[in-house]
Amino acid sequence: MLSRQSKSKHQENILFLKQLLKNPKALGAIAPSSKALTEMIAHHVKVDDNSYVVEVGAGTGRFTRGLLKAGIDPTRLIVVELDVELCAYLKHHFPEIKIIQGDATLLHNLLPPAVVKNVHTIISGIPLINLNKNEQSALVSAFKNTLSPLGQILQFTYGPISPLSSKKLGLTATRLGHVFFNVPPATVWSYTFHEQAIQKKKRHQFRIYFKVAQEKASNTFRRVKRTTFPSKDK
Repeated sequence: MLSRQSKSKHQENILFLKQLLKNPKALGAIAPSSKALTEMIAHHVKVDDNSYVVEVGAGTGRFTRGLLKAGIDPTRLIVVELDVELCAYLKHHFPEIKIIQGDATLLHNLLPPAVVKNVHTIISGIPLINLNKNEQSALVSAFKNTLSPLGQILQFTYGPISPLSSKKLGLTATRLGHVFFNVPPATVWSYTFHEQAIQKKKRHQFRIYFKVAQEKASNTFRRVKRTTFPSKDK
């Protein structure tokens, strides 16, 4: 006879397989996330007694469970899941957490007003590489409207490069590391919107202005030299 924990894991695996067969593109994985991946995500979460963590695309709740195990206060964790069946599963297995059924591109409208702009970390389980550019842009815009000024997005992907075009979307991207004990191996990224990206653009503009000034000074020097020391060549 299966123990309660084994029965719960069995139910999770069956539900995952069902979702995989129903819509593999939306699920974006061939197996539930590993313990190593959930622990790495939890390690990089930013939260305090006055802020929130929001998880979008929670699936069967592997990251949700990992966040709770890492000590995240359930009252500071909000989960958003689009699929109705997955949402019902999450509500049943995580009754202490606020679970919201809805589209993550409307995230700032789904969350309570007191939470918006007071979220330090958004954890995304949405397979971004399966979204088109407009869908990615809408999702990133919703995240920006939800995060606090110094907030971050934590995203895992199965490819070696960033799943988002960070420069085009106004993001600063940081690769946090690789998790090889996952099927398939995953890479974890952090994205931020704060002043760091803006400062880089300003420095880039300054370098352009400096280069132009150098060229003007060099041209002026050559003109003065030709006038003062005319060439003897005929």
